[in-house]
Amino acid sequence: MAEFPLLLERFRAFVRGGALDVFEGALLVAELIDPGEDIDAARRRVDNLARRVRELAASEISTLQALQTVLFSEEGMRGDAEGNDEPTNSSVARVLHRGRGLPITLSIVTVEIARRAGLHLMGVGLPGHFVVGGPDLPPGQFLDPFDGGTLTDAAALSRRVSSLFGATVELPDEAFLPDAPRSILTRVLFNLRRSYERRNRYEDSLAALDLAAVIDPDEKGFVRERGLVLLKAGRPQEALAALEEYVSSASGEDVEAVGKLIAVVKDQSGGAELVRSTEKKVFSLDEARTVLPRVKELTSDAVFRYARLGEGEGSEEERQVVVRDWAREVLSLGAEIKGLWLVDFDSGAGYYCWKYPEPSLDHFHGYEEGFSGRLPLQ
Repeated sequence: MAEFPLLLERFRAFVRGGALDVFEGALLVAELIDPGEDIDAARRRVDNLARRVRELAASEISTLQALQTVLFSEEGMRGDAEGNDEPTNSSVARVLHRGRGLPITLSIVTVEIARRAGLHLMGVGLPGHFVVGGPDLPPGQFLDPFDGGTLTDAAALSRRVSSLFGATVELPDEAFLPDAPRSILTRVLFNLRRSYERRNRYEDSLAALDLAAVIDPDEKGFVRERGLVLLKAGRPQEALAALEEYVSSASGEDVEAVGKLIAVVKDQSGGAELVRSTEKKVFSLDEARTVLPRVKELTSDAVFRYARLGEGEGSEEERQVVVRDWAREVLSLGAEIKGLWLVDFDSGAGYYCWKYPEPSLDHFHGYEEGFSGRLPLQ
């Protein structure tokens, strides 16, 4: 991470520069993933692909057809279904080299090549998926780079998202509007942060969060996430400072749960064992709902025992034992703790989210939205 302070300053200068160029911002993220990445080669690759699209469009086919032919038929770009969680899939430079990546990085590449070829396209972020929209597509149609550049509509995309989360998801019309450049780059960084965290690479995860905070320094959710990662990294004092800042300035539904977590961490040394999962697991909705009764049982019992304890030094120690036992049992199931009595299940596309005393598991949110952005599952 010796190169990171310089990259962070370059990223700050990039954000201060005004209107954000998503592709150039994504190239900076690619340097975070691999400081030795040949960024100029990535730019030349985009130029070459755009030239090929323009040359093919000079014949009898449309520029859109030429784009689909060059990128998805000739180059074979598509999603990396097997290695979807690899950090390199968040690098647009690696996507250009391999022709494989996440929906969002494939979409960034597609939009940039389209722009240089004369097409006006834009990224559209859906829960758990990302596609390309814009005025130069047929009305009501979206291009899905992860699916080999096929054209699809809102109804099909709603079914796709529902299949990802294992339940019907009713997407509002505004879900299909183009995302702002800042939102797109933040989503890239949160995907990367999560990929690093699954590999216990907490310093790299913190670096991705640092870049995200540069994009939107007023977003308090970044402060909460930084605090939780710092706890996992075994840096409790820094974690407490971040979590306390979040509680003092945020207004989300999770503030109370985070505040209780702060109190527990202060009552004991460390704190990593309260949030660091011993069994990292990706859940389908059915699997998460199968595990939930055990989580509810553990949590209800812990809440009851915790509430019965009075004041005094002995009671404080007993409360610590109650919370440690609860955390250990919940984490051993593969779930994640985001606050006291607040539990998430990683779906691979976001989180199924449960908070005591909710009767069932009926909400989810993306990696970048947090508890306040959760949506209902039907």
